[in-house]
Amino acid sequence: MNLPEHGGNLIELSKRVGCNPKEILDFSANINPLGFPEWLRPFLHSKIEDLISYPDPNYTSLKNKIHSKYKICSDQIVIGNGASELILQIPFVVKADYTLIAVPCYSGYKEAVSLRKIPCVEVILKEEKQFRLDIDEVRDVLKSKINQKALIFLGHPNNPTGVTLDKIEILKLAQEFQNSIFVIDESFIHFCTKGSSFLKDRTENMILIQSMTKILALPGLRIGICYASSSICSNISKRLPTWNVNSLAASVYEKAIDDENYIKNSKQNIQIWKEKLIYDLSNLEFLNPFPSNTNFILIKILSNINISNLVQELLTKYKIAVRNCENFSGLSKNFIRIAVRIPEENEKIIDAFSNIFYGTRQKLKFQKKTPSIMFQGTASNVGKSILTAALCRILAQDGIKVAPFKSQNMALNSFVTLNGEEIGRAQALQAQAAKILPDVRMNPILLKPSSEKKSQVIINGKVINSMNFKDYDRYKSIAFEEVKKSYDSLSSEYNVIIIEGAGSASEVNLKKSDIVNMRMAEYAKADVLLVGNIDHGGLFGSILGTMETLTEWERKFIFGFVINRFRGIKELLKTGISYIEEYTNKPVLGIIPYIKNLELPEEDSLEFKSRALYDTSILGDKLDVVLIDIPRISNHTDIDALKAEPDVRVRIVRTAEDLGEPDILILPGSKNVISDLNHLYDVGLADKIFALSRNQKTDIVGICGGYQMLGKNIFDPYCIESNQGHIQGISLLPIETILEKIKSIKRVFATHIPTKTEVEGYEIHHGKTKSVGNTHVILLNEKSEELGHSDSTGRIWGTYIHGIFDKDQFRRKYLDQIRIRKGKAPLVDVQVSYNLEKSLDKLAKHVRRSLNINLIYRKLGLS
Repeated sequence: MNLPEHGGNLIELSKRVGCNPKEILDFSANINPLGFPEWLRPFLHSKIEDLISYPDPNYTSLKNKIHSKYKICSDQIVIGNGASELILQIPFVVKADYTLIAVPCYSGYKEAVSLRKIPCVEVILKEEKQFRLDIDEVRDVLKSKINQKALIFLGHPNNPTGVTLDKIEILKLAQEFQNSIFVIDESFIHFCTKGSSFLKDRTENMILIQSMTKILALPGLRIGICYASSSICSNISKRLPTWNVNSLAASVYEKAIDDENYIKNSKQNIQIWKEKLIYDLSNLEFLNPFPSNTNFILIKILSNINISNLVQELLTKYKIAVRNCENFSGLSKNFIRIAVRIPEENEKIIDAFSNIFYGTRQKLKFQKKTPSIMFQGTASNVGKSILTAALCRILAQDGIKVAPFKSQNMALNSFVTLNGEEIGRAQALQAQAAKILPDVRMNPILLKPSSEKKSQVIINGKVINSMNFKDYDRYKSIAFEEVKKSYDSLSSEYNVIIIEGAGSASEVNLKKSDIVNMRMAEYAKADVLLVGNIDHGGLFGSILGTMETLTEWERKFIFGFVINRFRGIKELLKTGISYIEEYTNKPVLGIIPYIKNLELPEEDSLEFKSRALYDTSILGDKLDVVLIDIPRISNHTDIDALKAEPDVRVRIVRTAEDLGEPDILILPGSKNVISDLNHLYDVGLADKIFALSRNQKTDIVGICGGYQMLGKNIFDPYCIESNQGHIQGISLLPIETILEKIKSIKRVFATHIPTKTEVEGYEIHHGKTKSVGNTHVILLNEKSEELGHSDSTGRIWGTYIHGIFDKDQFRRKYLDQIRIRKGKAPLVDVQVSYNLEKSLDKLAKHVRRSLNINLIYRKLGLS
């Protein structure tokens, strides 16, 4: 007997094409396109230790679970190595005179009957009746052999037609012909939105076969269940070998029985995708798709094309596998069967059909995404931001029009675009690396923590509100729509997008509402490079641990790994690299050596708070500059230009004891000025700063929030930062500030009056500050607006301008004033150009020679 081949033999199919089996888009096997449940991988790991023992030969735990769920006694249950193993046993335990099979059908029925050599009667499922079973025809056959016992095989739903049985009529038939045995194969019942199972209505003369491996997307697991009378089950069990099902398969099936949400979600999604696929197939005049109640579709080809040639062309030209139904009994030779897959893949087979028959491609309804690479991390502070900037610069150097993107950034270091929109400082740097202007679309969501529980939520550069975690979690679905709009708009203007994730990709507690890591990768169709920081130790464990928390659909996006901040001999990593590559089947694309003195702004305060940026060098002849560290410090990058100067040492001070008598003290910006000023009072720093103002030696500089702190009073009538309402400032400048509802966000170009030099930067603040005494205006913009004040000595001054020290001429003139006051000779000439271009080029060169750029370019479709 010539039985049809089963679908899903990717090894054989890949040999015909000469490709990797993973490259084949398999429509020939009817497997859940959503992939297996998220709980599967960790669950399997938890059961590995069970493999040291033999399985329970009676599968007691699984049978007890079935009994608990469906009230079926254990003696009416048989566990098999897949539904096919159980089907093959049935003709040997049921002493039938003949078999009745409705065709076309699953080839396993005929295979089982042929092994037992029982006469077989075929009932044809007629095409003109949409392949529905004609109950009267079955009844007539049974009546014509009324004194003989029939063994009847019926698919519910049928394979390959996808048509379910009329349950009421089948139950009547079983009742009418009690001497016959009805085998109801429900291997695909879990996909059906119509047609309920016979499980609770099974009659004594009925054998029910089920298998969840298809709905679980685990055909390789091999487990099926037979429900029948105790005598039939006993006889089937005797024919099966002991331990025919491994313990992992039994445990997974037991676990899956309770996962009703997974099955419900799968049904709903597949039904929607199937309806759309059938509609698209129907619009191609040479195809006739038949209605289906499950996850596959039978298609009649309405042309003279040879079906085998069609199947071969789909495979070799498009790497698409479909089920050739030429050998199915009951079908003519012009049928194929295809599975329902995810929408993008369904579009591909529609496109292939159109091209084969019309010679032209249909316009894909799924717009092809702009090529993209995404950096995700095993943890925060592993170097995602810097690597994103590096790849942007490398692509820009090679003439590729590239832009950076990060859907959501939580950072207190922000930047203002030319349009007055606030984005993360890191995305501004990445834009500069890409040699383009910063754009709010590069960072549509910015979260700025204002307390332990709340963050200011900035959408598309504008403040929406302050929210706690729960409020923002509920708001995320709305926010993600804005992210998608920004990404689509930005990506439409560039050839490549380099995306940065946030934190760790392994935050299982945050996955449900993720909009910045794998969900963003899914939306952008981005290949993900997982970055680990070996400088912190535990690299290989962090990579493997992250991979183990990823679901199967998430793992598919992982392109490879990047080992960052390596110090030492690379050969020492060989064993570890081989281990993770073998364990994950993903490559390590690069080992990036630690790079010193890069002189690029840090993304946020993680590195800053870690003390890694502290300068502990000997002061010598340098100027002693102190930055006061406060809990809600923002834009600490304002000191980066000073740190680059050869005659400056910058100290970061947190306690009054460490303060000393610096030449310059800088009070930085703050996301919560009132809270941070309270902190300065509590730790004694406010008093120390006030005392320094009397020493005639120290310049005291306040930037943004620090500027407000230097004044007499800060009022918060709208409770923007706290419920305190008011706090007294350090009172070093006769100014007062009111925190307004409207946030001032703008780029600034101004003149520093004492040095007559130009400065530029940006303002980000809620405060409105005015002079209430004898102050000197030291900064004016082109509209003659006051942007900074000093006391009468000029030693105590403040401004709202972030980036005040970035201009080389102003910085040198200011530092020379301090040098002269200390009796040192001015250096006059600019000592260092605070030009990030050189640092970005240095970074790009460093990463280019350490990362497999050629492979990344091929992944992006670049030559």
